Amino acid sequence: MVTDYEEARSVLSDPRMSKRSEAAGLEPGWLMSGIRVPEQPPWLITLDAPEHTRLRRLAGRAFIPRQVEALRPAIQRTADRLLDDMLATGSQADLVDAFAFPLPALVICELLGVPAEDIPGFRSWTDVVTRSDAPELQQRAFIELSTYLGSLIGRKRDEPGDDLLSALAQPSDEETPHDRPLDDAELVGVVLVLLVAGLETTGSLIGNAVLELLRRPELAASLRTDPDLMPDAVEEFLRFNGPAHATTERFATQDLTIGSLPIRRGDMVLVSLSAANRDPSRFSDADDLRIGRDTAGHMAFGHGPHYCLGAPLARAEAVVALNALLQRVPDLRLAVPENELTWRPGLLIHGPAILPVCFDAMSGSPAAK
Repeated sequence: MVTDYEEARSVLSDPRMSKRSEAAGLEPGWLMSGIRVPEQPPWLITLDAPEHTRLRRLAGRAFIPRQVEALRPAIQRTADRLLDDMLATGSQADLVDAFAFPLPALVICELLGVPAEDIPGFRSWTDVVTRSDAPELQQRAFIELSTYLGSLIGRKRDEPGDDLLSALAQPSDEETPHDRPLDDAELVGVVLVLLVAGLETTGSLIGNAVLELLRRPELAASLRTDPDLMPDAVEEFLRFNGPAHATTERFATQDLTIGSLPIRRGDMVLVSLSAANRDPSRFSDADDLRIGRDTAGHMAFGHGPHYCLGAPLARAEAVVALNALLQRVPDLRLAVPENELTWRPGLLIHGPAILPVCFDAMSGSPAAK
């Protein structure tokens, strides 16, 4: 496991580190958290260039800043509707279940064209997929989710709608020989990664950030007074307490040295994003949360060719969600002692499993319609 900031960036951009286990002389099909799917579809997280480059270029069209900015009104409406529901149900809620995860789930599923009635099932699948303490359950969830997506893609090819999945499933006049249409297996791989990252990463980012604000009432008050500070605050939340402990695996395709440690062909390497973001050689007073610091180059979304495709959307959702929460629920507070909180298991996703909060019933004014 690599923990140094500069070495982490080097590993994540080193072409000698492959996402494919067979490129390092191992059995094919090894995935994150040590599970193996021998006949795996071509998932973005398990591909190297040039296949990865092509799939990422096609899927990335939906996440350029202009496209993400166009989604902001829809994100705001979704956040307000969820807060309306949460405030109307009483004076206590699990913020993870009521707000932090439904927001990105509704946004990414609407973007992709996933039927709203199928959304609850995704949460159970993606929750298991991102664990690293139950490989058999993980493998089953991968297969079930992939099977569902394959069926949905078939329907989108036959009856396309106005959504990203339909657009990816249809040939485009603008495609070049390097951008040939995605086949069904490739589409499953792309959409699976977008769903898992879109739900789990952003949901945990919001949960972690809310916890930091509950720990620091003076910071919450400052951001409530000046919402324009929130984009910088989100970058510091990402650096200080990001939604991913570590990257998925990489495999050494040849002998090399990382720092002073010899790595042999076939060795598996993980990068600790949390540790790299607290490296004092890169971030002064790294264990202090300080809004306004230089956060450029933080590792919360990774680095290199596999840098998180949905990072612009995650940032936009977090800014909207946190500002809405601060304005609508100014008296938000933890409903249990902090030492009673439980956390997501495993090395990949970092965030509270539940976040019990309390507030004055109907304390937030209804969102403007």
